[in-house]
Amino acid sequence: MSMEDWKRLQEWGRTLGVVALLTDIDGTLAPIVATPDAVEISGELRGLLRHLSGGCRVVAGISGRAAVDAFRLVGLEEIVYYGNHGFEVLRGGEVEVVPEAAPYEEKVEELEKRAKEELGPLGAFVEEKGITLSVHYRNVSTEIGERCKEFVEREGERLGLRVTVGRGVAEVRPPIQADKGTAVRKIVEEYEPEKALFIGDDTTDLDAFRELEKLREEGTLKETLRIGVKSDEGPPEIVSEADVVVDGVEGVEEVLRVLVGES
Repeated sequence: MSMEDWKRLQEWGRTLGVVALLTDIDGTLAPIVATPDAVEISGELRGLLRHLSGGCRVVAGISGRAAVDAFRLVGLEEIVYYGNHGFEVLRGGEVEVVPEAAPYEEKVEELEKRAKEELGPLGAFVEEKGITLSVHYRNVSTEIGERCKEFVEREGERLGLRVTVGRGVAEVRPPIQADKGTAVRKIVEEYEPEKALFIGDDTTDLDAFRELEKLREEGTLKETLRIGVKSDEGPPEIVSEADVVVDGVEGVEEVLRVLVGES
């Protein structure tokens, strides 16, 4: 992070009351590991998020995980959780699902069943998330990984579902407009911050980056900040479209420390 980036973040830290702090979770607040149930967030990062939740207009975790799972991982009641790439929100202990997604639930379940039968024996981890599905192939060979991607893409197309491929994972979801970008827009419209920043590391986070830019161009937000978490496996656009680039979870922690005035 350059001195210019540091000064910019420091300025944002002085105006937290009008800031929406929005962040991905896996690969951003916690390192990517072989299976999602092994992910852990450090106590230091959790403490920084708690501190920021008391000063910001809103702090929200926007994740590919189910909203309840995202809450269990982060463990903070003070923040809002948008799960399943924007298909659901957890607030005050209640989960709301986008109504338009309901008709696709059986098709997601069908693909889940077939993926467990076909890909499970090969070593892939099929994560059940309700209205969406993730097939993780990080812990298998490159050849098997390609086979997993091809299977999910083929079956997703057959069932009329949307498939995106990220860092060692193929994501399946209903083909309706709900993603991290729509989640960002909903949060901004509800909490009405003047500024908003998003931190992310993977392909699905680009939707959030691009929606922030639209909100700024529309005049809904006065300022935006897109923070890209650089990694060997992340898409190059995370770096090219970001306003600030940091290295890994350690870089994210540094960003949060600057915002709270500890760095």
